[in-house]
Amino acid sequence: YLDLSYNNFSSSIPSEFGRLTNLEFLDLHQNGFTGEFPSSVSNLTGLTYLDLSNNKFTSSFPHVYNLAKLSSLELSNNRFEGKVPEWIWNLPSLTLMSLANNSLDSFEGSPEAPLNSSLVYLSLSSNAFQGFFPMLPQSMRYIVAADNNFTGEIPLSMCNPRNLLYVDLSNNSFSDSFPRCLSESLIVLNLRHNNLRRFPDKFSNSSLKMLDVGHNQIRGKLPRSLVNCKSLEFLNVESNRINDTFPFWMTALPNMLLIILRSNRFNGPIYSPQHPLSFPELRLFDISHNKFDGSLPPNYFMNWSAALVRGREYKGPSFYIGDSYPLRFHPSIVMNVKGMTMELEKVFTDYAFVDFSRNRLGGQIPESIGLLKSLIALNLSNNDFTGQIPSSLATLNELQSLDLSRNQLSGNIPQELSALSFLADINMSHNNLTGQIPQGTQFVSQDDTSFEGNINLCGLPLHKSCLEKNGAPSPQTRQLKPSKQEYMLNSKAAMMGYGLTLIMFGLGIGYVIAAYRPTWFLKFF
Repeated sequence: YLDLSYNNFSSSIPSEFGRLTNLEFLDLHQNGFTGEFPSSVSNLTGLTYLDLSNNKFTSSFPHVYNLAKLSSLELSNNRFEGKVPEWIWNLPSLTLMSLANNSLDSFEGSPEAPLNSSLVYLSLSSNAFQGFFPMLPQSMRYIVAADNNFTGEIPLSMCNPRNLLYVDLSNNSFSDSFPRCLSESLIVLNLRHNNLRRFPDKFSNSSLKMLDVGHNQIRGKLPRSLVNCKSLEFLNVESNRINDTFPFWMTALPNMLLIILRSNRFNGPIYSPQHPLSFPELRLFDISHNKFDGSLPPNYFMNWSAALVRGREYKGPSFYIGDSYPLRFHPSIVMNVKGMTMELEKVFTDYAFVDFSRNRLGGQIPESIGLLKSLIALNLSNNDFTGQIPSSLATLNELQSLDLSRNQLSGNIPQELSALSFLADINMSHNNLTGQIPQGTQFVSQDDTSFEGNINLCGLPLHKSCLEKNGAPSPQTRQLKPSKQEYMLNSKAAMMGYGLTLIMFGLGIGYVIAAYRPTWFLKFF
């Protein structure tokens, strides 16, 4: 047993390593080893575990062809290049192999070569692979091949494994569709950033929890057969060419946590009296950049139970290979803050996100928005909302980003909003708002562009005083007492929040970690 990991070694590996013939475990990861890995390692015939990851090894694939007992081979984050040798599939004990983040470009032998392998986990991500995709052995359960240049259709051989759980083929150039025959046991399917043009004819997978087909060229309608995926938690179809009405049938999926329909051609209303939206677990709802229209009733958000209180951390399904090898799918989302598009690398649903921007929604903003106590970001910009800004927004104590710009909102900005201590980004520009901007720190610290385009609005940060000619303050619209309807909404929120707090007591608090963190996340975290 030899573990030299997490040191600062920077030399090449001496060939004398080949004399350690009784060695079973060798871990050299997280160093600065350079050069070729010595071919003498093939003498270590008793080796079962070899980890060379996170070094600077160069040249071709290491010579480990004699290691019949090797079960785990970790070569990720090095500078290996060239072809994956055909003999690697013949190592009888090999169950885990990670080749991620190298410069490997192809496979020796035929596509059928891996069929007799014993591999359970294979990572090929972030290399230079192109052309055909190797056939998978029946033992395979986890395949990660993201960030390459595989082309053509996703092969039917993907259906060979009988217990396949995890497939990540994102950021490639696969075309057409994906096989309907994918294993019934599949839990995660990530195909984002490819050239797929259609969904399969039917979904019948009752185990699927996460489906990401964002950033493809998929046309047509969202397949209603997705309703058969009763375990589905995460659905992302963003940036495709889907032309459909709102999928009210999705309310039959009780575990939905994240729904992302943004940047498609969805149209029509998002409210139906016959199909009231009831998503008891929903935390993220993004339908932006579509053509949805119609108005929303005051109680529209009343049945979004999980968003009424801060809830559990969402990490996605976890998988363990053997006793200790973790694998986790981190869904990513895109958010708009003050006109800037930012991709969040990881999503945690201790908080809620709602983005209805760039649609044709009208009428008043539902008062029930104030029930979503865990709401951290609300974007209703570029719609046709009218009436006053609901004072119930003042109850959203976690709110950090609020964008109501480019609507037809009128009346005063509720002064109560100045009490939202975490509110860091505000945009209410290009409406018909009047009176004085609330003078809390969160408001006066904004750019004046956050309130421009409201000709009757005054006060900091605008360079327009609210003093009348006689020097007296301009009259403010009196603060109205809560309506009976608002009182009932708040009462229901309190009762539901109390119940959910008891249920979720003790669950961990999550975070949102951004590839490029918006300022408002940095201020809070």
